[in-house]
Amino acid sequence: MTNKHFLLRAMNPLSRCLVMLVQWMCSWVKDVLVRLWGASPTLTTSPGITGRALYQDEVEEWTTNEALRSYPCGDGGETLVTVQTSTHAFHVDLGRLSECSEYFRALSQSRMKETFESLVLLDHVPSSVFYSLLEFTFHGHFNVSQEELGRHIQVSNYLLAEAFLSKCLLALVHGLNPENCLSYMSLAQEICCDELKTTVFTYLSRNLLELPHLIRSLRDEEKEEVVHLRAQGDQRLCSFRKENLNSWKDPETERARHIFTLNEPEDSSGVWSPLTQLPFRADKWCFTAAILFNYLYIIGGYRERTRRGWEFKMASFRYNPFLHTWVATAPLIKRRRHFSAVACEGCIYAVGGWYLDSMVTPDYNTSLYTAVERYDPWEDTWRFASSLPLTDFQFTVSLSHDVPLATSLGHCLYVLGNILRTGEKLLLQYNTRQDSWTELLPTLTRADADLPTLYFLGATDKLLVIGGNNSENVITSFCVQSQKWGKVQRAEKVALVGQGTVLGDQVLVPSIQHNTVVSLDVHTLSLRILPPLPVPTRYEAIFQLHF
Repeated sequence: MTNKHFLLRAMNPLSRCLVMLVQWMCSWVKDVLVRLWGASPTLTTSPGITGRALYQDEVEEWTTNEALRSYPCGDGGETLVTVQTSTHAFHVDLGRLSECSEYFRALSQSRMKETFESLVLLDHVPSSVFYSLLEFTFHGHFNVSQEELGRHIQVSNYLLAEAFLSKCLLALVHGLNPENCLSYMSLAQEICCDELKTTVFTYLSRNLLELPHLIRSLRDEEKEEVVHLRAQGDQRLCSFRKENLNSWKDPETERARHIFTLNEPEDSSGVWSPLTQLPFRADKWCFTAAILFNYLYIIGGYRERTRRGWEFKMASFRYNPFLHTWVATAPLIKRRRHFSAVACEGCIYAVGGWYLDSMVTPDYNTSLYTAVERYDPWEDTWRFASSLPLTDFQFTVSLSHDVPLATSLGHCLYVLGNILRTGEKLLLQYNTRQDSWTELLPTLTRADADLPTLYFLGATDKLLVIGGNNSENVITSFCVQSQKWGKVQRAEKVALVGQGTVLGDQVLVPSIQHNTVVSLDVHTLSLRILPPLPVPTRYEAIFQLHF
């Protein structure tokens, strides 16, 4: 407690009234001087947050009219208290103020001297800020500029005025930018305001890779929290055509230039709606999709006209579902087609595929790329990792999926393919921390499962494998810990193609015969057909994004 507070409370009521009268006179004289000379004493705020002067060139009417600083409820039964702030006193109904501020609620229920004497000293609280709080509480008026939000957040947090704090933070959402967000985060730490911290972190998460220099300045635990926030919100199923070989003369090409989203994936009566257009103009393209930090990456290339005719241009793009924006990113080092792209440990790995420029249908003589590339999203660069260990055997090539199939579980990458000479299914494990490959034995032999065609490799707590033969589909799993294959199950024959995803206990994969996406329950093997896609199913990627 300051000496001024102590002396004021020690006085008898008459002396205290005289002191308050003198304070009011001084305040009135200061207001007159401000009006005449336009003077405005500055107010110190947190570093980096612009603070407007406490007094403006045009003095607001409430500063000179005591009646405008009175806030009764109007029912005649209120208990008015005088709240003395930095320069002005307010006469306020304590009951109503207690409803919006835990600070005043605790004060009203206490036996403190302020309650009995109906005088609350808050001379460290700026009068203009307290006035804004009262206007919002009693009249629902909110008129706080972006420049003053820092002070208002600080006071509302101090007074535990939750509703007013929420209103300030809502206004701050529209005013955060790369120049002030770290200052507001410092303020949040200074005043121990978790709500302000969450607001700033949410802004950073929505602009995660757009502001890499700011993210790098965070502590590791803060960075993890910001990344985690990108996985919050509404989750939607999305689709886009990975490969298009139709000409511009085909109207289907223009319709296929969209990312589509299913707003209600659990509702069979839902509709796929266009979300955004692909960020390039071309009639022929070949891309692979990867989801990293809730960003959609499409990686590959498209055909463009040159002086020599037509050639494929390497290209990669990143889509932010929160901002609905596309950004060009670094292309692959090698020119790949029908490769797998997998996110793992904060990077994207490109595995397999073959030469992009060749539009000829591959056969068993087509050579599979063994080079593996790793993409760093913070540096926007691709580098080579350890190559696929395919010196003693070959993966077969199939047009029904990305080759080879790949997924991630924990800090490891897993690749599945057919061994050409024996028809066995072999899993390879890549340890991202050691940059090394390992063969996972035993293989899945023909005697174990008649599985000439592979459709899908995904991960829950185990690796899920879906394939098929001429009469049925085959589903099995592989436990990484025990290194054992699970029970082989058989289901209705469905021709699956493209890039699928796992959503809980459901595997969602495009189906040619249903001309849409099908959802397969990995436990019951029941099949659910989702609403038809806006374009014929040819070679789609199915993935999930949070909005």
